Amino acid sequence: MSRVIFWSTVTFCTAFLALPLLLVWPLAFNTSSFLTYPLEGLTLDWFHQVLTQPTWVNAFLNSLKVAVGAMALALVIGGLAATGVILVPRALQVVLTGLFVSPLIVPSVVVGVAFAYAFGRAGIGGGYFSLVLAHAVLGAPLVFLSVLTSLRGLDPNLDLAGASMGASRSFRFRTVTLPLALPGFAAGALFAFITSFDEVVVALFLADPGSTTLPIALFAGLRDRLQPSIVVVAVLLSLMSLLFLALLRRLQMRVAAPKS
Repeated sequence: MSRVIFWSTVTFCTAFLALPLLLVWPLAFNTSSFLTYPLEGLTLDWFHQVLTQPTWVNAFLNSLKVAVGAMALALVIGGLAATGVILVPRALQVVLTGLFVSPLIVPSVVVGVAFAYAFGRAGIGGGYFSLVLAHAVLGAPLVFLSVLTSLRGLDPNLDLAGASMGASRSFRFRTVTLPLALPGFAAGALFAFITSFDEVVVALFLADPGSTTLPIALFAGLRDRLQPSIVVVAVLLSLMSLLFLALLRRLQMRVAAPKS
């Protein structure tokens, strides 16, 4: 009976999550310029339009540049924070962890308004640099949690063994801690990249016409005119998400391998 309940629950949850995608995806191949069923025909013209139209291509490149920059900065901030927090007493770790993950708790609209005001007062304004800074702040807590979890799973005797042989803290980090915690760093970087690439609320406050990201372009398309090109973008983003999930799965397997 328990197996029946388990598989029924899994089937229901999978159908609940997948059916909306399966119903929308075919519209990307519709010959009609409207999102309607039944399909009038099958075509790849909308894919060609998305992959060649400057609006979509520039938005994708902007999102890619912002996501890569934010990922690199978040990796440095979150990685260094986790490396430092793991060395302090347990009670202080709880306090510092709450502070570092606070950007995940504050509503995105509040964060967007705060960034827009702060950057405006600092004379930075909107654009690529502002988006990288803001998205790095949003992605750093994810890197922090991922790296902190990875560091907590390491054997502290390894670091003590290196210290007993006279190795400096920086040398021990480069040769012992970092290689063992590398899956945590990689997973955090991947989370930071996805967060930046998919973020729209804060980007609406900070992006200028030259730094319009793909989520903003997608949001504008939903507001102005519903066309199959929007579904094409959604399909491509879904495929990218599946690729990221596969990479995360491989990272999880690498993390679990030494423990088995």
